[in-house]
Amino acid sequence: MDPHTQGSVAGYVCERELGRGGQGVVWLARDQAGRQVVVKFLLPGKEYDEIALARVRREFGAASRVGELATARVLDADLNGRTPYIVSEFVPGPTIAEYVGTSGPLASGRLQSLALAVAHALAQVHRVGIVHRDIKPSNVLLSPDGPRIIDFGIARDDRLLESALTTPGSLVGSPSYMSPEQVRAQRVTTASDVFSLGSTLYFAATGRHPFDGAGSYEVLVAVCEDEPDLAAVPEPVRSVVADCLRKDPALRPTASQLVTRLAGAAEAADGTPTVSLTPRPAPLAGNGGGRGTGSDGSEGGRGRQLRLLAFAAGSAAAAVILAVVLSTTAREPGGTGGSTGSPNGSSPQSYADDLTDSGDWTHKDPDLGKVTHKGGTMLVSPRINLEVWPQAPFQPSTPAVRLTAQAAWYGGDGGIGLWCNGSGDYGKGSRWSGYVTTGQEALIVREFRHKGEFQHDRVVEVNLADAGMEVKSQQQIDMALTCTPTGQGRIRVELALDGKRVAAYTGPAFTARGCGVSAFHYNETDPEGTAFHSGFERFTAAEPGAD
Repeated sequence: MDPHTQGSVAGYVCERELGRGGQGVVWLARDQAGRQVVVKFLLPGKEYDEIALARVRREFGAASRVGELATARVLDADLNGRTPYIVSEFVPGPTIAEYVGTSGPLASGRLQSLALAVAHALAQVHRVGIVHRDIKPSNVLLSPDGPRIIDFGIARDDRLLESALTTPGSLVGSPSYMSPEQVRAQRVTTASDVFSLGSTLYFAATGRHPFDGAGSYEVLVAVCEDEPDLAAVPEPVRSVVADCLRKDPALRPTASQLVTRLAGAAEAADGTPTVSLTPRPAPLAGNGGGRGTGSDGSEGGRGRQLRLLAFAAGSAAAAVILAVVLSTTAREPGGTGGSTGSPNGSSPQSYADDLTDSGDWTHKDPDLGKVTHKGGTMLVSPRINLEVWPQAPFQPSTPAVRLTAQAAWYGGDGGIGLWCNGSGDYGKGSRWSGYVTTGQEALIVREFRHKGEFQHDRVVEVNLADAGMEVKSQQQIDMALTCTPTGQGRIRVELALDGKRVAAYTGPAFTARGCGVSAFHYNETDPEGTAFHSGFERFTAAEPGAD
């Protein structure tokens, strides 16, 4: 079936073709409500066995989960009919390939900001277990709200097991952006995407492919054996690209480690980074159409609250100031509860709770989880795929506060934490949280509402093993979360476990000043069938200088 001749497929009216890839054709279309969407049709005449389609279904299901911040949100799909298709949102914006082709390589400041934003998006993709396998300049969309990673696997054939170097006609993807393990048909992990990210950033910085040759075979050999000349790539991105392009996958950093590294470099460039509260920041401009889920020409992502933008710092020595831009300046409600912090000028206040009960705590929403008490332990059992934020009856006079608690989890799959600078109200609240997870991660998370939808943005992800730590089920740990205003509307959030700082981040502060404990639940049960519970004891909150 040709969508162009049919004019309408499954209620979507096709308007114009946007591009074609190895296995699909992408159309700009309108749904029954008249909204623009992007429809990707699998090309007629291709063989799609049930195994291949099942892989696509699983992958696009995962892409839907990360679409809020990292990729175009999948709206609809039919992979069982005579004309398999996938529908995604449409947003305007060029790809990196289009932008560089029109405007040239990115300047140092914008390059650093782009590197951080794309690494952040890739970390979100990897968090749900997806390996993209086709990161390249034409698959990173520069939307008005930040980069979106697009084209999740439709343009490649997962059934190919032979090496691209030895099997004629087996090459799938763009040779210059493949990893050595892809070329050799070895096991492909998230490290492969990191290699391709390094190649993509090289292109953004230079306008050239990192590996070249007279033909595809020569390019593939270069990917496996040659080292690109990084002289034209400015620091700190140069060293990041160099580490991404290590031939051994085990030596490459993870996407989460890249986020932490690039965020630290951006902050170090200027000790007092600036925050902009512009409602609609300008995108990395350039000619280019909107995108959705597509291949080599048409993909997209919906507008979101977080934006990572670069600003000129006045000199090459201070190349970039990173700003996380809010799409709204509306104030949010403050926390509720019995005690509050001291007014300006009075003695610093503190709060301590043995958690034998929580009658004066708020936001214990039974629709989100169950909060009970056993002895001196507050047991918080969030429902499947939900989070809950019980709020303490204490509000500091400023956003500056230090929280502590002893915490543990019991079976299941999820995370436990502390939160500050916000509200525990699921429907309206925002907050900064620090978590430790059953997946052995320490997280700094920015949680907020945008256009009525909840966003859980992991700005820092640290592998506990890298910090020399391991936390097991039923193991009680001392957690501490310190929130410190840094000026110009920003706040620094630091998470410590058993007295050791494991994660930190500086970002825009919220207005509310509530604080409390938190827990989230990944899956209904763990492999042994045990539900997830968390326990908290001896909670304290103190303003700086309080006894």
